[in-house]
Amino acid sequence: MSELFYIEPCNRARLAEGYAILSGAESQHLTRVMRKRVGDEAHLFDGTGREYRCVIEDVSRAMTTLRVLETIEDDREPEVAVTAIMALPKGDRQKWAIEKLTELGVRRLIPLDAARADVKSDGSTRERLERRVLEATKQCGRLRLMSVLPSISPLELPGLAEALCARVAPDAAREPSALRATIEQRYSEYDLFDEVSVGTEVLRVIAHPISDGFFGQRSFAEFMRARDWRAPRAAWLLIGPVGGFTDEEVSQAVDQGWSPLDLGKQVYRVETAAIVATSLFLHLT
Repeated sequence: MSELFYIEPCNRARLAEGYAILSGAESQHLTRVMRKRVGDEAHLFDGTGREYRCVIEDVSRAMTTLRVLETIEDDREPEVAVTAIMALPKGDRQKWAIEKLTELGVRRLIPLDAARADVKSDGSTRERLERRVLEATKQCGRLRLMSVLPSISPLELPGLAEALCARVAPDAAREPSALRATIEQRYSEYDLFDEVSVGTEVLRVIAHPISDGFFGQRSFAEFMRARDWRAPRAAWLLIGPVGGFTDEEVSQAVDQGWSPLDLGKQVYRVETAAIVATSLFLHLT
C-alpha cells in the first residue's frame, strides 16, 4: 500500500477542478522526507473516505500542487459503526488507545468526563488526540478519520440518548428537553449521527464487570444470543475510567436504556476494555 498524505479541509477547494493542494507538514513530508519531485505519483486522502491517485505538477516552499488522476471511494470501513464514549487514560496509554481504536475502524470518539476519570478533556486535549488519529490513519491505510468530539459528562448522557432516539424515531420524539438542546448545540458542527437514519437499529451498551450482577450484566455471548446474533447498524459504547464507573453512574445509564455488558473475569485497563469492547461489535459481520 502506498503511503498516504492528508489533504486538509482548507486545501480541498480545487479538488472539484481535478487538483489537490498539500501544505505545511504534509507538503514537506512528501517533498523533503519522501523526496518526491514533479512528475512523481502520490496517494492522498481527505479523511472522509476518498483516496486520490495524483501526479505532482508543482513544488514550492509553501505548498505542493498535484493533478488528480483517479478518485477511489472508500470500501474499508466496518459495517457496524462504533462510537466509543470513553474515559481517557493518561500518557502513553492514551496514545496507544487512540492508535488502536483508529486502526480497528471506530467511527468516533467522545471523551467521557466520568467521576473517576484520570483526564478531563478540553480543547488542547482534542487537538492532541486529532494529531494522533491522523498519524494512525496514515499508518494503517484507513481513508476515514476517526472523529474526536468534545467531551461529555455522565449527567449529560440522557440528552445524548434523547437526541439519538429522536433521530431514529422522529415521529415518537417528544418536545426536546433543555439537556437535549444543549447536546445538539454542542455537536452541531460534527457528524454526530451521520450513520443513523429513521429506523436504524442502534445498540447502546455500558461495559461494566459482572461482580454480583446487580445491574443485570450479561456476557457478550449472552447479549448477542438474545438478539439471534443479529448485527446492528451502529453501536454506542460507554467505557469507564481506571477506577470504574460509580454505582450511581451505572444505575443512571441502565435506567436510560444502556445495556450493561460484562467483558470477562479479568480486570482490564481502560484502553484494553475499549479495544475488547469495540472489537466484539466491529467484527460481528
